[in-house]
Amino acid sequence: MSDKGVDKIISHIEAEAEKEISEILIKAQAEADNITEAAQEKAKRETERLLSNGKRVAFLEGQRIIAETKIDVRRKRMDAQEEAIAESFEEAKKILEELAEKGKRDNFVYKDIMFNLIASASEVVAGNKLELVFNQRDSKTFNKKMLGELTTFVKDRTGRDTSLTLTDKTIQFLGGVVVRDLEKHVEVDNTLETKLNRFKENMRVDVAKILFGDRI
Repeated sequence: MSDKGVDKIISHIEAEAEKEISEILIKAQAEADNITEAAQEKAKRETERLLSNGKRVAFLEGQRIIAETKIDVRRKRMDAQEEAIAESFEEAKKILEELAEKGKRDNFVYKDIMFNLIASASEVVAGNKLELVFNQRDSKTFNKKMLGELTTFVKDRTGRDTSLTLTDKTIQFLGGVVVRDLEKHVEVDNTLETKLNRFKENMRVDVAKILFGDRI
């Protein structure tokens, strides 16, 4: 084969090789571009996801802080209300103590209160033989005249002929009375402390409304 023939063959081989290399390079570049684009898209999605998660976390954290703040404010307000209510009942106790000591305060008369406490207890028990237990102070001041008036008062209230007697024993309490049914062996505690404690729970909402209005 002549030199020219060899040159042609080599030239053809080189041309084919260059064409194949060019095609490979173009294909490789396309694949690289696709990979780069996919990577960029993935990075974009990941960034958006992280930003979205960050916003959601920030939102949830904000909501948590707001909720905790509301709970804290409500707890502090309830504590303040409870303190004010406790102070109100403590003041009521002092007023009752003064009323029991002096016998009268403003338009309230301790004797009338005592009569009503005894009559209401007499309406609860079924027996007609009742024993009255006072504290030491009231035991000394409750004389026979008052006992006669009380007997009539209780009879008018209950419609029964009730026998009332005073026990020699006294109990230490603020005021009021303990009424014992000697026939049925039951007693009614109508002392001022007990009445106040009974009212305390029942009146808690009403007192809170008086002190705080609609803010409860």
